[in-house]
Parts: sequence; C-alpha cells; structure tokens
Amino acid sequence: MVVTARKRTPPPKGSAKPRLSPPVPARTDLDLFHETCRTLEIELIPSQEEVARYLYALGQGSSWLYREIAELMSRQNGKTEPLVPHIVTRLRMGRRIMHTAQDRTLPREVFERVVDAMVAHYSKELRGRPRLANGQESIRTNNGGRYRIVAPTRGGARGPSNDDLIIDEVRELDSFDFIAAAKPTLTASTNPQTLYLSNAGDDSSVVLNSIRLRAQTDPRLAYLEWSAGPERPADDREGWREANPAIGYLPGVEENLEAEYVSNKLAGTLAIFETEHLCRWVSTMRERLVDEHSWVLCHADAVVPPAPCLAVSMDPQGRRASVAVAGQRPDGSVALRLLFNVTGDPINTADLGNDIAKVAGKLKVKRIGFDPLTDRELVKFMRLPKPEPISGQLFANASAQFVNLVGAGRLQHAECDPVTDDLTWTSRKADTDTGTYQAVRAQDDRPITASLAAIRAVWLASGPAPAKARVM
Repeated sequence: MVVTARKRTPPPKGSAKPRLSPPVPARTDLDLFHETCRTLEIELIPSQEEVARYLYALGQGSSWLYREIAELMSRQNGKTEPLVPHIVTRLRMGRRIMHTAQDRTLPREVFERVVDAMVAHYSKELRGRPRLANGQESIRTNNGGRYRIVAPTRGGARGPSNDDLIIDEVRELDSFDFIAAAKPTLTASTNPQTLYLSNAGDDSSVVLNSIRLRAQTDPRLAYLEWSAGPERPADDREGWREANPAIGYLPGVEENLEAEYVSNKLAGTLAIFETEHLCRWVSTMRERLVDEHSWVLCHADAVVPPAPCLAVSMDPQGRRASVAVAGQRPDGSVALRLLFNVTGDPINTADLGNDIAKVAGKLKVKRIGFDPLTDRELVKFMRLPKPEPISGQLFANASAQFVNLVGAGRLQHAECDPVTDDLTWTSRKADTDTGTYQAVRAQDDRPITASLAAIRAVWLASGPAPAKARVM
C-alpha cells in the first residue's frame, strides 16, 4: 500500500500590507537602503519592506513622493528594526536627521546601534568620533550628514536645519508644542521627510489624531495602519494578524497575544489590549461598559418595543437630555429605541418635559424611570405612571442587566446612534466591597445621557416576560 504524505498547511502569517494605506508607489529608490541592509545583515520582514517602499517612493525627479509617512501597528512588531539601516542610509546620503520619542531610552538604543554600524562598516565616512554624552548624542559624516536625538519638547526641537524628522511614540504627544517647533527645522531642506511611528491612540493623542484625520485628504502623507478591522471582536485571530504583521516571522508573537488577551479579558482591561495589540482607537483606557462588537450585533433595522417602558436622563449642567423606550418581547428579549436626544444652553425643561409626557401618553408607557439627582426637572411633568427613581444599588443592577442582555444578544436596538456614541464613553465603576459595578462617564466633560436613559429603560422593561395572548 502506498501512503501519500499529506502536505502540512503552513501557519498563517501576519499581514504584509497595511489595512489602511495609499496605493503602492510606482517608483522607488531602494538600492542604497537594500545595500545597507545587506551590509548590516538585517533581513526585513514583508511589512518592514512595505514601509520602506513608501519611505523611498519617488515623485518628480529624485524628490520623495511623500513628505510624511505615518507607520502604525501594534507594539513589538518591528517598527524600530528598520530604523537602523534607514538612518545609516540617510546619513550616507548626506542628510540631516533628528530623532525623538517620549522616552529617550528608545532613540538612545537606536542611536547606539547606528554608531556601531557606522564604526564597523562605514568608519571612513565619519567626520570625527560620534558624541555619546547624554543630551549631546550626534553622529556626523564627511558629506554633511548628521544624526542627533532630542527630547520631545519645544526647546529640544530647536536647533540647526534638518532633512529628516523621526518621531516615535506619537500617541504620547498631547500637544502640538514639539511639532510646532520641529517642523520649521525642515524649511531649508530641498527634499524633507517626516516619519511618525506609533500604535493606536486615545482621545488625548492630539497629534496622532490630527494625522489620522487628514490621512484621506493629504496627498503628501502616506498613512500606513496595520490594525484589526473595526468589525472584528477582540478575540478574532484574523484581526490579530491584521494588526500584528510580525506573526509568523518573529518568534512567540501569537502565543504572547493569546496570553495578553486572556489576562486583559479577566482583568477587565480590554481597552489596553485594543490599543497595544489590535492598534485600535479607544476613547479611554478604562474598561468599557459593553463590548463594542456585541453591541453592533444587536442592531436591527427597525424595532417596535411592545408595552414600552420609558426612561430619561439629563446631564447635571442641563445642556443635554435623552429619552429611551424599551419593551420586552414574548421570548424575553428586549427591544430598544431612542425617542429624544436634545441639547440646549440650557435645555427648556418645561417644554421638553411636556413633550415627553405627551409621547408617554400616546405610547401608553407602563413605567417611567429617572435619576433623582439629575432628572427631577423633567419627570415632574409626568404624573401617570408615577416616575420611579433608579439609582444606587438598583442602578448597579440595571447596569449589569444591560451588559448581560447585550452580551447574550437578547437586546435589539434601532434608531440608537446617540446610544452607540455614548457607549464609547461609558465605563464601569466597580464597587470593590460588593463586587458590583455601575455605568459612569469615561471622562467628566463628556455626557452620556443616551446610554444612561437606555440602561434604565431596559431595566424597567426586563422584568418577568409578558404573558402570551390566549387563543380563544
């Protein structure tokens, strides 16, 4: 009997191409860069080679096609490794390079490797000995090239002209001070280029967020983002490979991701996993109330809450208010809709309260819920049914019930875009004594009235299942 050997399927590898990027450039000048890589015995993985294509893409003549390149991917996926041959190549081209990061440790490590490479392989091109003292690190070459590292401050950026800026850990820049001081140093360059390196940011990452905002409209910016697609849940391994191009090329990456996912899931810190390992934006590093993917799966084109319950929420400043209705279906699932989402400076509570009362009467709502600390001015216009305060331990129960229904797919929502937006900014506040939690704002200056109204409405609606109609 002849036994046919079965071919082993090779393990899947990380994505070589970024999920978001401009078209692959038609012209590149990679010869010197590749020569440097061979000399330094650095073998690039596909994603690193992809970034190099954009770094060395040519526009008209010998000018770079892109004045700015933003490279975003998850941590520990090889963003730093190509910097050494890249900086050595640019030094040999006679270019002046300035390198910074939030923590000087990273550029210092790159600087030391560049020093070793230049001394070992290109010592004849050096103009004197590299300066190694902290705060004075610099390398000069005979052709006018210079490489120095600086602190990411306005003062650190000031100094002589540059051709290249390398800015690592861009997500940590929470103001434009450094950029405002560093960009003018490129003014005298005939062919300038800035390289931004980062993983995903949050709402405080103002510089990175501004770069991302103009990614689709600025033709001189190559925005390269390796990230998990927004539709993928956090445990989707295809998403892991989208955000981690080093999987299958560097040892242990996927195994470490699995361990990190489990530990963050158990600790309630999936926001950390999202930014660090899926390269996806989060509004806050605090634990979200509900899983974003689970909430999206609960969307329906239209829902009609039966025997609806109504809940209101108004922010303490009186500038925003929301009203939601929810009803329980015979199978025990809950249908949710948002009726009102209004703003004012402040809101006219009398007009809004009367409008809510009219809608409540028209819908024949069975119950009305509110927060006694913020919503009394609205519910005082509603007499029947008598509004019920939902706060304290009761609201903790409501928060947990909302999370459980979303996670189990037993809630359907329609016309709830403001709720979806607010849930991005809704976190869990744990009570360590009782083990319970409540839905709270992720940031004090961001009201979440739509999500709070939805939570209370769902709580009121999710009591004992309504009796099915009897067939006579």
